[in-house]
Amino acid sequence: WVGVPLIILMCLAAAFSGKVLGDCWTMVESRNPNMRTRKRNPYAIIASEALGSMWSVVVSLALVVTQFGMSVVYLLLAAQIIEQIFLSLMPNVTICIWYLVVAAGVSPLLLFGTPRDFSMLGFVAFVSTVVACLLYFIQMMNDIKPFVFRWGIHGFTDFFLAFGTIMFAFGGASSFPTIQNDMTDRSKFNTSLKYSFAAILALYLPITIAGYAVYGEAVAPNVSASLSATPLTLVGNVLMTVHLLAAFIILVNPVCQELEELYNVPAESVGYRTLVRLSIIGGILFIGESIPRFYTILALVGGTTIALLTFVLPSYCYLSLLSKGPAEGQPPFASSNWTKLFCWEVIVVGVVGGAFATYSALSAIFSTAQAVPCYLR
Repeated sequence: WVGVPLIILMCLAAAFSGKVLGDCWTMVESRNPNMRTRKRNPYAIIASEALGSMWSVVVSLALVVTQFGMSVVYLLLAAQIIEQIFLSLMPNVTICIWYLVVAAGVSPLLLFGTPRDFSMLGFVAFVSTVVACLLYFIQMMNDIKPFVFRWGIHGFTDFFLAFGTIMFAFGGASSFPTIQNDMTDRSKFNTSLKYSFAAILALYLPITIAGYAVYGEAVAPNVSASLSATPLTLVGNVLMTVHLLAAFIILVNPVCQELEELYNVPAESVGYRTLVRLSIIGGILFIGESIPRFYTILALVGGTTIALLTFVLPSYCYLSLLSKGPAEGQPPFASSNWTKLFCWEVIVVGVVGGAFATYSALSAIFSTAQAVPCYLR
């Protein structure tokens, strides 16, 4: 049950990180008026201004690794849910096969150039996940059986696997500078921040509380696998699969564009672009078939790049920019001692929690009982 307040606290920490990242961009613009235009990667610019040019490369690389890792997790989750949907019809088809099918199915969608080519996918992903969570919650209420399930105490590895998962769940803060940079009225950024994190908690808390209260120790890493097989669960699984595949296309597109820019692939060159994007889906396919347990990859990404981008660097960049002060002739940046103290607390949580979550995730990935990849079975 300690997970419930932990989720709330990490949500507040991530929201705070989003706010200080917004403040960082405001300080960067104040110091350099040339930044008051739309930029491709404002987070990397913040890191460069605050910590030096090397950190711009670190942030760009960490963003790509994060989105790549999240893409693997989303496809594995989609494959597992599809396996549940067709379990009664094809009981011998494993997640390893379904992952191949899903990867092949989404490959043509990777050929879209930029997010402008699939602007409705974000709306589809949002609506489908809200309805799916509602259906899951109703089914959980129908599954209540008093005094059947037990609750237990878990050890170091289990705790920090969960901690890495919670870090992953609030990993969106690294994209906030881009969102703020694109806003017409940036004064509404903090308001949008409050509403977005309130909406996330409104989805997370009922599912996590009901999942553990109803199923106890029997709850699966993918909570949909714990639900009874009913029409409600089936519709919820279909909608969640739609959400995961739509979100996958959104997540993997920046990785595609980053590699295309790295290799100087012209936007009009369909052949080279196809080659780059098929190589990316090949990499996603290899990792998923090598580690077909999504929760271990999820905790690993949460404990490494997301811990860095969401919980460590925002506060560290903020404190660094404060120490450098404003440009000549500009008023000093205002910040309370409480804000600075909370910055250091979030940094410590990110470093220590991320390190232990990474260790726990690697231990789970290489555990002898579960370490056999799909292609060696």
